[in-house]
Amino acid sequence: MSNENDLQQRVDAWFRQEGFTRITFAGPTERISTNAGEIIVHKLRERSGYSTFYKEATGGALVVFELAVKGGRIHYDGYCPLLLFGLWERKLSFKADAGPYTSYRHEGFIIEQRLRSFLNGLTR
Repeated sequence: MSNENDLQQRVDAWFRQEGFTRITFAGPTERISTNAGEIIVHKLRERSGYSTFYKEATGGALVVFELAVKGGRIHYDGYCPLLLFGLWERKLSFKADAGPYTSYRHEGFIIEQRLRSFLNGLTR
């Protein structure tokens, strides 16, 4: 596919079908709250040239993808954000064999596998 707008629209549609929300940043950061028994606040930073999608996972965690279409190619980063003590931001990678306390990382891994399959279908 050579039309970047068409490619972006198809990827946006895929994320919506998977239950993701696309963030429209009002400033350099956005705070997303989830409630899995307790309110959990996640802080996401805007990445220039990238669209950011998020979905709530097990235990109120988030699965996040930052995606850009450049030169007819799709570039993305996926992670689970963690905000420690309200100050320290970490991006935890997805993990195939995540333990029971970080099962959201396994959820991200599964979603990333589906995304890769979808993207491979677009480039054929």
